[in-house]
Amino acid sequence: MKKLNIVKFGGSLSKNEEAKKNFLDRVASISKKERVVLVHGGGPEIGSWLARLNIQTMFVNGLRYTDYTALEVVEMVLSGKVNKGLVAELNKRGAKAVGISGKDGKSVLCRRLPELGFVGEPLKVDITLAKDLLAGGFLPVMSSLAFDKDGNTLNVNADSMAMAMASALKADRLILLTDVRGVLDAEKKTINEIKTKDAEKLIENGTVTGGMIPKLRACAKSVKAGVKEVWIADGSSDLKEPEGTLIHR
Repeated sequence: MKKLNIVKFGGSLSKNEEAKKNFLDRVASISKKERVVLVHGGGPEIGSWLARLNIQTMFVNGLRYTDYTALEVVEMVLSGKVNKGLVAELNKRGAKAVGISGKDGKSVLCRRLPELGFVGEPLKVDITLAKDLLAGGFLPVMSSLAFDKDGNTLNVNADSMAMAMASALKADRLILLTDVRGVLDAEKKTINEIKTKDAEKLIENGTVTGGMIPKLRACAKSVKAGVKEVWIADGSSDLKEPEGTLIHR
């Protein structure tokens, strides 16, 4: 069986056209030799369209509050403009990309976080659709939207979506592309490797702070769930040899 890679792309990386072009080149190339699932967000694009439509953006602890009006825009942008744009660019490069979301095939069931409006946290993943697409030689491109037990559409953090998919599929590698060179130490130097048993120590002694704390904890949880290795990597790095922090057992 070919190696399975889950790659998360989005954030400010999507605003850098040169970085985006290089990333798509690399993903398309890898997809011809290995299995790839690409999970994406689209925060900057969502923010831009909300502003165009004069819909106020509000954040709660760094996460976008999504009311019903904003949710319509989020779905339009993520599953429409961003998703189909990525699919088109990957297919131009010879990949067999197919655009889906966590809603398709009831792939990702979430628990709604009411303090954030229509925002969800993955609870259960059905890998049937993803496995079928991968078996057919396709590259699933998944937007970070899912549903709750009542069938409501929910906006999902793309990191959380990628981790949920990687854990359910028991991926060989999960790569979370970011704006930084991985997990940094007190001197702002990249920590090359972190074993899951050491993750909490780095948080407790103050080495890892801020928004990297939940990210590192989630990465360690993914490894414990069966993902062989997780990378928090610089978005401009080579996907075959990422530049960043490797989290593993």
